[in-house]
Amino acid sequence: MDDDAAGGGLSAPADLTCEEHQETRQAMGEDLIRCMACGAELVLDDGICPGCGQLYCPGCGQPLTEEESDECPSCGLALTFACPGCGFPVTVGARLCPECNVLFIRRCPSCGARILKAPANCPECGQILELERRPSATIFAAQPPIVLLRCPNCACKFGSELGACPKCGQRVCPACFLLLYGEEIVCPNCGLHAARPCPSCGTEVSMGLGRCPACDQALCPACGAAVGEDDVRCPKCETELQLFCPRCQAKLEPYMERCPECDLDFRENCPKCGVQINLTTGRCPNCGQAVCPECGKAIGEDASSCPHCGAELALYCPACGAEVSAEATACPRCGEPFEK
Repeated sequence: MDDDAAGGGLSAPADLTCEEHQETRQAMGEDLIRCMACGAELVLDDGICPGCGQLYCPGCGQPLTEEESDECPSCGLALTFACPGCGFPVTVGARLCPECNVLFIRRCPSCGARILKAPANCPECGQILELERRPSATIFAAQPPIVLLRCPNCACKFGSELGACPKCGQRVCPACFLLLYGEEIVCPNCGLHAARPCPSCGTEVSMGLGRCPACDQALCPACGAAVGEDDVRCPKCETELQLFCPRCQAKLEPYMERCPECDLDFRENCPKCGVQINLTTGRCPNCGQAVCPECGKAIGEDASSCPHCGAELALYCPACGAEVSAEATACPRCGEPFEK
């Protein structure tokens, strides 16, 4: 990614503590077992030990060999299934289809039964299990430990550790970048507990918020610690509380459209007429030029990938910016009808 294409970023957040990992697992209702080979704790749905790589059947928990990748010899469980959204083969305990972003339900919302694959109804109580296609924020640039994301709603670029778009407030899982909706505080994909107690009043505050909604305490958006109104660095995790230019590292303010030191332009303009545009729409509202939603360069009307950056091109809702399929007649998020 060119320096000229990137916006400001923040330093990386602190890692989760053991207690936070345990809270995450409890919130997800996951089945945990001990690896028979190395003794490490593993999530049964994952089907693999994070310590030594030993494979396990997500159904019965028996160890598997590399050759036993199609069916468990102990319980007969097929270890992959076809995603009902796109037909892509997915491992039996996966929570998200990597091809079409369909979320699979792993606990029945009615009876709490553990569920594998993607059945239409809960096998225990018969509850209808409605699948949801959940978009993720796009990775705009990555230079460890910094990951810059592009908000799918307003195209604002922000550091993943913030947990929310600073412009429109759309919340994002800081670990896997899946969008979080409503009062959701546990990521339905990776299980990250995306909320922390306010250090002043104890109210659960969603990750990414810079202020407690209950007591108005200023918070570090990376670790949730209390910060002073004039602090420029978090006293707990030492996250810089300001943006920096990716080219010259000059300090920036959120309202700045150009770097005051090296004059790097952070705005997104049409390559044909120069009008400022929202890249998520994929088109200039002034002259109609089709543009790549990743790099902003001009592209052909029928291009399936960007000739400049190689990004695979997708369709986006002109109303809310959500990614939609070519066959969709209306936006699955906001209901906006599409003309055919």
